[in-house]
Amino acid sequence: MPPIRPLVRSPVAVARLWPWSVPLVVAVVGLLTVNVPFGSIALYTLYFAGCVVLPGVLLLRALWRTTGNWPEDVGLGAVVGITHQMAGWALFTLVGAQSWLVLWPLLLLAAFAAVPRLRGHWRIGEPKPLPILWTWGLVAAATITVAGAAFGVYAYHPMPPDGTAYYPDLLYHLSMVNELTRSVPPELTQAAGQSLDYHWFANADMAAAVDITKLSPIVVLYRLWLIPLVVITLLVCATLARTVSRAWWTGVLAAAALAGPQLGLLVDTKVDLSPPLSLVSPSQTFGMLAGTAAAVFLVELLFRGARSKTLWVLAIATALVGGGSKPTILPILVGAVGLSALYLFARDRRLPARFIAAGALLLASGVGTMVSVAGSTSGSGLQLLAVVKLQAGYRAATRDATPGGMGGLILPALSSGRLLSIVGALVVFGLLLVGQATALVGYGVLGRRQLRRDPLGWFLLGGLIAGWAGYLLVDHPSASESYFVRSVVPFSLAAVGWMAAGWMRQVDDRRRAAVTVAVLGVGLAVVYSGALLGTRIRPRGDQLDRIVLVALPLFAVLTVTVVLVLLWRRLPWSGLGGLVAVVTVLAVPTVSTFVLSLQVNGGKQAQTFSSPQWRVHPDEAAAALWLAKNSDPDDIVAANTYCRPAGPQRPGCDARGYIVSGIAGRRTLIEGWAYTQQAMARQGVGGKRYTQQPSPWPDRVAITNQALYEPTPLVLQRLRNQYGVRLLYGDLHDGPVSPELDRLAVRRHSVGMIRIYELTR
Repeated sequence: MPPIRPLVRSPVAVARLWPWSVPLVVAVVGLLTVNVPFGSIALYTLYFAGCVVLPGVLLLRALWRTTGNWPEDVGLGAVVGITHQMAGWALFTLVGAQSWLVLWPLLLLAAFAAVPRLRGHWRIGEPKPLPILWTWGLVAAATITVAGAAFGVYAYHPMPPDGTAYYPDLLYHLSMVNELTRSVPPELTQAAGQSLDYHWFANADMAAAVDITKLSPIVVLYRLWLIPLVVITLLVCATLARTVSRAWWTGVLAAAALAGPQLGLLVDTKVDLSPPLSLVSPSQTFGMLAGTAAAVFLVELLFRGARSKTLWVLAIATALVGGGSKPTILPILVGAVGLSALYLFARDRRLPARFIAAGALLLASGVGTMVSVAGSTSGSGLQLLAVVKLQAGYRAATRDATPGGMGGLILPALSSGRLLSIVGALVVFGLLLVGQATALVGYGVLGRRQLRRDPLGWFLLGGLIAGWAGYLLVDHPSASESYFVRSVVPFSLAAVGWMAAGWMRQVDDRRRAAVTVAVLGVGLAVVYSGALLGTRIRPRGDQLDRIVLVALPLFAVLTVTVVLVLLWRRLPWSGLGGLVAVVTVLAVPTVSTFVLSLQVNGGKQAQTFSSPQWRVHPDEAAAALWLAKNSDPDDIVAANTYCRPAGPQRPGCDARGYIVSGIAGRRTLIEGWAYTQQAMARQGVGGKRYTQQPSPWPDRVAITNQALYEPTPLVLQRLRNQYGVRLLYGDLHDGPVSPELDRLAVRRHSVGMIRIYELTR
């Protein structure tokens, strides 16, 4: 047997490895400051490295090849590992053996250790390491993003029961994580027995982590799951940029553009990470990551001559995972493949078989996910520029208060016939485009003849067009069309890197050019900051005054842009002007986010999420945690917690209460129904939002209220026999729970104004 070579063979290898300890240390310190035990951090780190990344890297190399360097292998390999884990989770959960899920990755690792043919995949046979500058660039981006998440977003969102209010979407996701640890296909925990109609793959990934680590679903969702995912996202987006441009530094540019806006989180906390990453929408982060990895594989298959048949498995499997996590992903991939195929057909009058196969497989995947796991799309319609309704300043500039999902086929302000309203809407639309500069600048591919003649350029444009079409045409009740444009940011950044690489090749002295671009880019970013700092004024006065005040940031950006164009024409080196322009445009979201962070609420933004609407009383949370520990996972609970804020139930309450299904993690007879397809389809009925529509299951609401407020032996017997309810969660904050229950049922627990009963008869 040949001697085992050391993993680290040179000082250069060490120099590439140790910088990654910086974001790791920042993550650990950040998690410790938000009360995550060190043991939980260590356990989750071991799980993610050993059960996700390592199996995925080995599969990546066995089914395709190595990228030649560990960071990109880890990025793509993590997505492959997640896909592999999803298959194992589904299989083990289906047969009721989810507590043994750890065997799934261990068996794969054992196979790669035992089979001689597979052993070579533990190492990179022909290393092609990336430069040290690439390493430090990605480390810096990862550190900023991790710090923003840990010290900003995590600190802002307390875990149950550490706070007094919780963002409702997170409790809804928590309910799905709990459900997915016990069943596949999952049930709707807010209406036991009904199927869950939602894109739940991200939650299934968390459930698999819970099954293997045995950590609390609360800790996994609120604290541990996101950080490694955002680092992997940076690596995969950087890989896509390098794959497209064939220039290593474009990956650093892409990572910097994603990380830059997160700097604002270090100045002032926000409800979420800056787009396109998200804590409160795990499906967005997870879906975009998987979709970007699928794009890398598709580029290799369609444009780089990869002949590995098993690479098709990786491409379609990761695309499926992305589509099952976010309905926006597969339409974007279909658009990318479709437009590049159309270009080839127009140019060559023939269509390569690989494009036909890719398009057909992606379309089939899209149809499959749409009919199975792509819920929450009900209530959506078509309206040109509907997303403008939700932008800051729109109502002030147009006097239009039309909610999402309503208003006809054209933005109401544009179809109103009022000149000032039309002008105001166009001004706000201009600001929207400025704010989405990162997702918009990729269209610059059209301006370069060389890239227009390359089908890869049309692949990127196809993704961008599909994403922007969904963003500007779909009208979702909760403005979820914004996820279309968030999901195409990696495509745009890859296109930008490709353009920038072309310009850089025209420059003779590249080091001098890089320094010049950096200095000019930073200088122009400072100018943007100064302009924006002076324009954040609360709209007031008549409509024309309001339009002018709302438009001031747009005027500031346009002024700087005009200066930039004039400078571009005078720069001495060919291609340098384009590089300066790209860097400056990419800096706009970072600058605007940072400036807004300085100014939000006069610098008095709350340090933790607090809202009377979403308040959860300490006794409610404590009782829910008791219920989680003292009931069986399959128990069904009848609770009166379906509306927020807590108070006597009344028609029109906000049906986003998830205390029992979320914090306790138990199936309920009825709880918050706002996110069901049935409720969302009623957006606007009676002039009410979908969140205030009556329950799709009025019989469940009626019998729950009877059982808690006016109980009789017959009602409780019906609850037990017909609906399978075993426990009652009576919340006196929500209504006068009858003392008769102490005679008709067995009180198991009480704390504050919460009573928990068991139905034994």
